[in-house]
Amino acid sequence: MSKTNRKTPVYPTAVYLFMLCAFTSCLNPRMVNRWVATHYNGQVPPPAEKKNESITVVSTLPVIDEKLSSTKKDVSHLLPLIVYIQYDYKNICTLNPQIPVGNFTSTVRTYSGKGLKQKLNGNHLELTIEQMPNVMVVDDKGKMYLLLVGLEWLSVVPKPQDMVVSYRLLNPANEEIRKGVITIRDKNQGLSLGMFQSLKKLSWRYLDQYDANITSMSRNFVDRLTAEL
Repeated sequence: MSKTNRKTPVYPTAVYLFMLCAFTSCLNPRMVNRWVATHYNGQVPPPAEKKNESITVVSTLPVIDEKLSSTKKDVSHLLPLIVYIQYDYKNICTLNPQIPVGNFTSTVRTYSGKGLKQKLNGNHLELTIEQMPNVMVVDDKGKMYLLLVGLEWLSVVPKPQDMVVSYRLLNPANEEIRKGVITIRDKNQGLSLGMFQSLKKLSWRYLDQYDANITSMSRNFVDRLTAEL
């Protein structure tokens, strides 16, 4: 009598695969993009109206469409074992560069004040934004044992990137008098999700902090530039 072929039980395997897929799909790029759009009321905040024609701000950052953000998913670490699963699932969100550029431009125009304008002494200042922090990561890390006991850590963290702005000071004849590059350290810090907190609201709180930090970094830039000229 021939022996019966043994097969892997279907039910445990199906449960295992379901749990594994659930871990890597509970957050998705579309969800993160919706959170960003809600925070900015569906449009890129426009810079303040021009109040100082002696200062020009341009950007070399890549121009994208009218979307407020572009998010991609990335499983940077996945360890699927029979009794243990460990994962690190990231939603990497790139904000429209016009968001921090508009913030910087508005801050420079409103904060330049008498100090910087006196230093210009009738000359023209050209500012070129070379680099600006504009990436946040919604990070989902977790572990599960025997498909029964699970631990999860959720956070919103920055991808560190300093603000880099070059400048040129031109006289009325459009001749270059002085030039330089100023780097302002990225002030953004990550936030972790606490007990009974909403990840959506945590992302909004991070973006509030991000906007405030871009304003603060822009003011630091103006102070540094005023001291250099």
